This record gives sequence, structure tokens and C-alpha cells, in this order.
Amino acid sequence: MPKKTKKEKILAEYRKKIKLLDQAQTIKTYQPSQPIKPTQIIPEKPADETQTKEDNRLLIYFHKDVQKSLLIITFIIALEFALYFAKLIK
Repeated sequence: MPKKTKKEKILAEYRKKIKLLDQAQTIKTYQPSQPIKPTQIIPEKPADETQTKEDNRLLIYFHKDVQKSLLIITFIIALEFALYFAKLIK
């Protein structure tokens, strides 16, 4: 029986890996022996209030920062115009 070449060994490794991946991806579904009663169903939890409060607080800080940035930018632009016209008048 002839020995495997490098390419054949690599192909054999890939086949093994693919086979392992296929086995890992198969999902076994749970089939209960008794049907689930409506009382056993867990209701969905409402949205986390602390998370929404934190999001609102972050939005408030963001808007305040944007307002401050715009105020500073307009002040700097106005100062540049004033200096420009002050040089023209001289």
C-alpha cells in the first residue's frame, strides 16, 4: 500500500475537521415527554428600567456637551471675524 502524499494528508485533515464541525453544528431538539402547560410558561421580563434611565442620562450629557461645543465654536469664529475686521480698519 503506497504512502500518503502531503496533499492527501492535508485533504484528510480537512475532511476530519469538516466532519467534526458538522457534528458540532447539529442541534438536538428537546422533546419533552409531557406537553408544557400554560402555567409553566415563564412570562417575558419587562425592559430593564435601570438601563433605560442610564441611557437617558447619557443622552442628556451628550446634548449638553454638543451645546457647549457649538457655543465655543461660534465664540471662536466670532472672535476670528472681529480680529480680521480689526486688522482691516488699521
